[in-house]
Parts: sequence; structure tokens; C-alpha cells
Amino acid sequence: MALALQTPPAVIEVLPDGPHWRLQSSDRLFSGIFTDRRSALRHAMAEAECHPGHVVVVSSARG
Repeated sequence: MALALQTPPAVIEVLPDGPHWRLQSSDRLFSGIFTDRRSALRHAMAEAECHPGHVVVVSSARG
């Protein structure tokens, strides 16, 4: 009998990166660069919906 390993929930962070928006999950399995915040957030939310327990955190501070 094989046991499926459960991965812990990840935090998917959406943050500004120059003129773009970057996604990165805390487990480093999901990342991406987007031209606008809305697209980045849409992709982050879709990824979180596919993986129960994952959460999305948005940083709006531009540095």
C-alpha cells in the first residue's frame, strides 16, 4: 500500500518588480512575471484554488 505524501500549504506572493508584477510561492514550485497586477493576481488565485490550503498575499508597495 502506497501512501500519498501531503505537501504543506504554500503562500503565493504577488509583488511589484519594477514595471512588472512577480509571483513566487513559498515552496518555490510556482513563479511568474506579469505586465499588470490584475493578471498576476488572477493567475495566483487560480493556482491557489487548485491547491487547498494555499493562500495569496499581495504587496502593493512599489520600491
